[in-house]
Amino acid sequence: MRTLTIDSYTIEIFVPEKEMCAPVFWLHTFAGEGEKIWEQSGKRCVLMCVTGIDWNRDLSPWKAGKVFDDGEDFGGGAEDYLKCLRGRLVPAAERELSWTVRYRGIAGYSMAGLFAVYAMYHCDLFSYIGTMSGSLWFDGWMDYVLDHRPPGNVRGIYVSLGSREHRTKNERMATVKDCTDVLAKYWKEYTTVKYEMNAGSHFKEPELRTAKGIDWLSGLAAADMERYREKN
Repeated sequence: MRTLTIDSYTIEIFVPEKEMCAPVFWLHTFAGEGEKIWEQSGKRCVLMCVTGIDWNRDLSPWKAGKVFDDGEDFGGGAEDYLKCLRGRLVPAAERELSWTVRYRGIAGYSMAGLFAVYAMYHCDLFSYIGTMSGSLWFDGWMDYVLDHRPPGNVRGIYVSLGSREHRTKNERMATVKDCTDVLAKYWKEYTTVKYEMNAGSHFKEPELRTAKGIDWLSGLAAADMERYREKN
């Protein structure tokens, strides 16, 4: 693992043994999660794990009220953070690699899963998108997606959810399954989508669920790389 620090953000870089031209996946995680995800994955890609983010501010598309009484409001800072990610973090971290990145994805769990699909709609950097137990219930998000088709560069979207996540007393979060069902079906009209249901609640095996999504997306990227090599 290599580590890079930029302002308040730390990027943990995990590189496979056969690193040349491997696809790169960006993840937003809590400290210590990146290594657990890496160890449970097939190690077929580079993982760029960003920690030090403000989850309620940096990853939320727009301002919204807090979910829990003892929580914080959502700051709606995704636009500003995405500018930082595109303009500073991605270029700096990928300079640490020995090749020019051609195949790049972004994925995440919970609010980071919401941000992954937000990024899909607001920049053309990422072609492989993973939203694992993503906060797709977020106020107004489903309506936004249904009004916007995915960009043409998106090669595949991995979606997963826990089977018990919608069984909550919180009315907003209880819509997560309905929202996820609708959006997965909508995205399938435009690109390859895998929608997987996992047993348990939101908090069961998040690292393993994330690794599963990364592995499936890495497989798509590997197939695209092979097709490119055959043509060139």
